[in-house]
Amino acid sequence: MQDMVLLADAINDANVLGDRVNDLLTTTVMLLMVTVATIVTWQKSKSILAAGGALLGGVALWYAVVNAPAFRDSVGETIKPGGAPPVTEGRGPAVVRVVDPVAGTWPGLGGEVL
Repeated sequence: MQDMVLLADAINDANVLGDRVNDLLTTTVMLLMVTVATIVTWQKSKSILAAGGALLGGVALWYAVVNAPAFRDSVGETIKPGGAPPVTEGRGPAVVRVVDPVAGTWPGLGGEVL
C-alpha cells in the first residue's frame, strides 16, 4: 500500500512540475521573446512603426499560445468535414441508395443490380 501512495505522490509531483514549466514558458519566455523581437526589429529598421508591428505580432502570438486549449476546442465545433450540418444526438446525415431488382427475380431474393 505504501508503494501506491509513493507512486501517486510521484505522479502528482510530475504534474505540478509540468504545470510550473508550462507557466514559465507561457509567461517569462514569451515575454522575453516578444521584448527581444521588438528591440531587434527597431534596431535593424530604426522604425517605430516596424517595432510596433513586431510588438503587436508578438502579443497576438502570445495570446494564441495562452489560449491554445480554447482555440483547439472551438475548431471542432465550427469546422465540419465536407460542410455537413452539425451532428445532433449522435445521428448524422444518412446516405440512401435505391437498388432496382433485375427483371425476372423476386424482390428481396438477391439479383439486385448496383
